[in-house]
Amino acid sequence: MNVVVAEIYQVPRAPEDDVEGENRPNEEAPVPEGDDGNEEVQPQNENAPPAAEDGGNEENQQPYPLPPLVDRSMVLTNQERDWARAIKTAIESCPDLDKLSDFEYCQIAIIDQGDVGAAVDRAISLQGFRQEYDIQNTLEDALVALRNHVLSMPQLFLDFLCNRSTGGYGAVMDMRCCDLQTLRTEKGWKTLAAGLYYMFHAMGPDFHSTRTGITFVFECDRLSLASNLDFKIAKKICTEVFCLCPFTADKLKFFHTGLFSNMLISSCRAVLPKSIVSKIQVGCVFPDGRLSQFYNTPDPQTAMERTIESMQKSVRRRYAMQAVFQAGCTNDI
Repeated sequence: MNVVVAEIYQVPRAPEDDVEGENRPNEEAPVPEGDDGNEEVQPQNENAPPAAEDGGNEENQQPYPLPPLVDRSMVLTNQERDWARAIKTAIESCPDLDKLSDFEYCQIAIIDQGDVGAAVDRAISLQGFRQEYDIQNTLEDALVALRNHVLSMPQLFLDFLCNRSTGGYGAVMDMRCCDLQTLRTEKGWKTLAAGLYYMFHAMGPDFHSTRTGITFVFECDRLSLASNLDFKIAKKICTEVFCLCPFTADKLKFFHTGLFSNMLISSCRAVLPKSIVSKIQVGCVFPDGRLSQFYNTPDPQTAMERTIESMQKSVRRRYAMQAVFQAGCTNDI
């Protein structure tokens, strides 16, 4: 059994931010890493660089705080541009489909690797998804949806993070805090659907992070069929959200899995794309106990607000990048 030192995921300072101050705990929370699914992990040392927080001045609160036009995270290859052009032409030739931004065409091109048919199918499904759950696809809507998303099931989301060394984003979730009764209501499901839609936006604020992929870490200790999740809801999350939202999976790591959680994961494997299934790792172990003990610092409420702020900061960057890219594009991307 390998013992690995966890990579530290932190939300990076957006290019427009230049602030001082720090609200993160001294010892940063790890997103566990490893080649196999049965590893133990140890937290990073206390000298890890802290994550920057949003400033409180008015400039940082503007809807589109535009970063510099030149950003290496937004570089496209010639092949990716060709893919995006073909996808844009196909989608915009369908009279019933809404036009997307050039940023979105490029992001879908990267994820679907130039498969025009798959990209059009994704655009059709996402348009129906947005209409069904009244998703406006705007920054203002995103900020509200993300806050409601986290607050609707307190402590479900332990953290939202970015790996500064790779540029990939991740989320840590305590599945014991998933509320089955909330998800069975129309309002609860709508809140989850909109929140996950925008969370995937926040996890892909630029083209580099889209290529790198997302890491999900799930704490499964004491997961309950009676109160947390059932097979129907789990499959619905997979088919209506994970199969539709444009993202690349890097790792899906399930910690402290038991019989029920393993059965639940197996049922999800049957409906998820192979590109996601191949990234699933079960039976992961954190030697110091439940992950919530590490992430809920200094207390659960503060940790939850920190998660909301991190999500909102990243989705601001996403819409800023989208606006800058659109402004700098020619008609042919």
